[in-house]
Amino acid sequence: MPSYADYQTQSFPAAHELFAPLQADPTELQFAFQFGFPVSHNGIARVDAGDYLGVYRWALGGLGALQLNVGGAVNSRFDATSDHNLQVIDYYGNVPLDLKIGRFSARSMFYHDSSHLGDDYLRERNIEDANNSWNALREIMSVQALHALRLYGGYTWSVGSKPEWSGRQAVQGGFEIYFNTSEHSFWHPYWANDIQVWQRSNWDATWVSQLGFKTGDRFSRGRGISYYVQFKTGPRYEGQFYQNKETIWGVGLKFLLSDRLFQATAAPESSTTSSTVTPLSPASTDVPAAHQY
Repeated sequence: MPSYADYQTQSFPAAHELFAPLQADPTELQFAFQFGFPVSHNGIARVDAGDYLGVYRWALGGLGALQLNVGGAVNSRFDATSDHNLQVIDYYGNVPLDLKIGRFSARSMFYHDSSHLGDDYLRERNIEDANNSWNALREIMSVQALHALRLYGGYTWSVGSKPEWSGRQAVQGGFEIYFNTSEHSFWHPYWANDIQVWQRSNWDATWVSQLGFKTGDRFSRGRGISYYVQFKTGPRYEGQFYQNKETIWGVGLKFLLSDRLFQATAAPESSTTSSTVTPLSPASTDVPAAHQY
C-alpha cells in the first residue's frame, strides 16, 4: 500500500504536494479575479497572477519530504468604474522551503515585495511614486487536525524595508473547513479564515473570511476553479497602503492549476516491468481527502 515512503528525491516536483495554498490569505500566490465593494467607497477590482515552481525534493524515507520552491506573483488593484484606473500593483518574489511529515506541514520562506502606485493614481493626484519595498522571513506551521479541518499559524520578521517601518514583526493564524470530503465528488464547499497582525500597523488585525466551493474533475487532486464570497476588514496588505484601513465585501474566482495536493507522487515501476508511472488512487492513501482536491 502506498505511503509517505512514495515521496521520491527528484528535480522539478509538483509545487503544492507538501504545503497546500492558504485559501483566505490575500498574499498567497494565485491566479484570481475579484470584485470588491468597500464600505463607503467606490467598488474595486483585483487581479492576481502567480504560482510556485517546485525546484528540488529530498525524500525523508517513510517520514515525508523536504522541498525547495520558487514563486512569483503580480497583485494589482483597479477602480471598478468605467475608467478602470490602476491604483496599486505589488510584485512578490518567494523562495519557500516546505516540509511534510504526516498530517503536519511547514513552510520556511524568504520573500520580497515591491509595491508601486498605479500611473492613473499618480496622475489623478499629481504626485510622484515613492519606492516601497521590503524583504522578510516567514515561518508557517500547518496541521490537518481533523478529516475536514486544517489549522495553521505563522510568524514574519522583516529584515529590511524602504521606507523603514516602525515595527518589523507580524503574526498570522487561520483555519480551513471542508464541508464535503467525499473522494468521488466534483464539488467541495469550504470556509476559510485568515488573521494577520502587523506591528507596522500598530498591531491592528486584518481578518479575511472566505466562503466558497471548488469544482474540478473527479480525482483532480487540486486542479479546478473556486467560486467564493469574501469579507475583509482591517489594514490593507498593499505596501503603499498598509496604514490605511478598510472593510470590504467581495466576490471572486480562483484558478488552481496544480493537479496534486498533499499526495506523494508514485515512483516509476522497475524498467524490467514497465516504464510507466502508476498513479495512486484516493482509496489507497492515508492523505486527508479534504486536501486531495
